[in-house]
Amino acid sequence: MPFSRATSASLVAFSLFLAAPLARPAAGAEVIDRILVRVNSRIITQSLLDARVDQAIHDAGAPPDEKHLHDLKKGLVEELVNEALLEERAKDLDLFTNDAEIDDQIKRLKEQNNVTSDEEFERGLAASGLNLERLRDQLRKTLTVQRVVGREVNSKVDLSDDALRIVYEREKESWRVPEQAHVAEILVPPGEDGPSRAGAARKAKDAMLRLKEGAKFEDVSKDFSEGTTRVRGGDLGTVGKGDLAPEIDKVVFSLPAGSHSDPILTKSGWHIVKVIEHFPVSYRPFSDVKAEILKKEQDTQFQRKLAEYLEKLKRDAVIRVAPEAEAFYTPPAVVAPAKAPSTEPPAPKPAKKG
Repeated sequence: MPFSRATSASLVAFSLFLAAPLARPAAGAEVIDRILVRVNSRIITQSLLDARVDQAIHDAGAPPDEKHLHDLKKGLVEELVNEALLEERAKDLDLFTNDAEIDDQIKRLKEQNNVTSDEEFERGLAASGLNLERLRDQLRKTLTVQRVVGREVNSKVDLSDDALRIVYEREKESWRVPEQAHVAEILVPPGEDGPSRAGAARKAKDAMLRLKEGAKFEDVSKDFSEGTTRVRGGDLGTVGKGDLAPEIDKVVFSLPAGSHSDPILTKSGWHIVKVIEHFPVSYRPFSDVKAEILKKEQDTQFQRKLAEYLEKLKRDAVIRVAPEAEAFYTPPAVVAPAKAPSTEPPAPKPAKKG
């Protein structure tokens, strides 16, 4: 979809896309431009489609295979139909873009590209197969279409706190914070050979004995642990369920707060863990995630409302597709109006003989 809740910069980028160079016939060839689709009083021609295809291939940097080329043309014809519908709607609503607004967009385009003179700007346009007159025409169309979208679509997007809170409650599991625990550890590496492995096991048992004798966990960690948390008395901080190695995780989330485990052997060595505090499952508050919800809703609501609006315009339009374009576009089916019930009284049944 070529339309969005765009900034001025992306508006200009979209305008340049619209201004793709038209396919030019060979010298001396007869110029015949076929009409592919009629959208009410507007037409979509072969040359216009060819220009879009050429620009898309140029932007991609490589020609697509046959299937992708077919899909590309389908998408581009859809875009052209949408643009025609919106341009016609702008005319119905008497929406237009004046020269001062176009001048402002061109000024911004120059600033974004660090262009310091009109001559440099026109050389850049020429290198892209454009000229100033054509760029102004496309900017006029694009800005006018944006006015239609702003009036007819943006106004229906509800981003109020109440609407965002409804989304928050509907998608609350997205903001779920799993069960957590504040944990401290004593870590004794496993050793590389038989004697050192045995020595590691004895060291872990000695640490355990000190704890049973009533020594403080943080003191024992400083004396026995070889992990990076040793300087903090073994404090690992808060961990979520599933963050630790499975063997340790299972123990941590089964221990009551204030207690410690027996030595647990993992690949990284012997662990003695203490649970300082448990935190049950919770949810990030609305105030913390409001900005995330707003950003997502700006995009999803807008795209949904725009799609609904375009579908309505298509249903109300007269769209005729030439045979050579039928592979790329199928207009929406025309729904026949429901037949009104008859107001005539039923015919009397003939009397039975006899």
